[in-house]
Amino acid sequence: MGDVITGGGSGPGLFERWYGLPARIRRPAAALAVAAVLAGIVAGHALTRPRPGPPPAHAAVHRVPYPVHSTRLAWAGLDRVDTAARTFRVGLRVDTDDPVLVRRVTQTYDALEMELVPPRTVVVRPGRPVRVWAKVRVNSCHTLSIAARHPFLEVTLCNARAAQEVTFLPGRDYARTLTRTLRTLCGPSAGP
Repeated sequence: MGDVITGGGSGPGLFERWYGLPARIRRPAAALAVAAVLAGIVAGHALTRPRPGPPPAHAAVHRVPYPVHSTRLAWAGLDRVDTAARTFRVGLRVDTDDPVLVRRVTQTYDALEMELVPPRTVVVRPGRPVRVWAKVRVNSCHTLSIAARHPFLEVTLCNARAAQEVTFLPGRDYARTLTRTLRTLCGPSAGP
């Protein structure tokens, strides 16, 4: 007959030892073993998963444009002419595609002072046009040209990207109305 090969020990095997343990020890040990296997699977999946790279160059990323590119200005009228105080108001309609602030409206005539009414920054939101008013005060009729040929306004716009000074030409109607208003305030013969 041949030799019999055995496991080498005469003591109990692994399964015999396991089932020889009390149930109050076997259950938590089995739960810990299952939790360790699941944690290993999750960690292996997380470590072997490809990492997201930078977005492709063609991906649409919304960058805020410069205020001059997203804002439209239009002349909205001239009103509240006060001959005693030599003041009037100029209105602008401001519309934008991205949020913008109107910080200032000025002009280049030395004989005129101009400020926003009320004197604060105006917030313009996309799709919600705003009428901005600037109060104009005539300081001196003697140095003022009564015939406003090509008057323009300087508008300071600001958004998340930049603050810009925009030169705005309101057009012929504004020039005619401004000339009439200045003649009303200073008389037809005032000026150089």
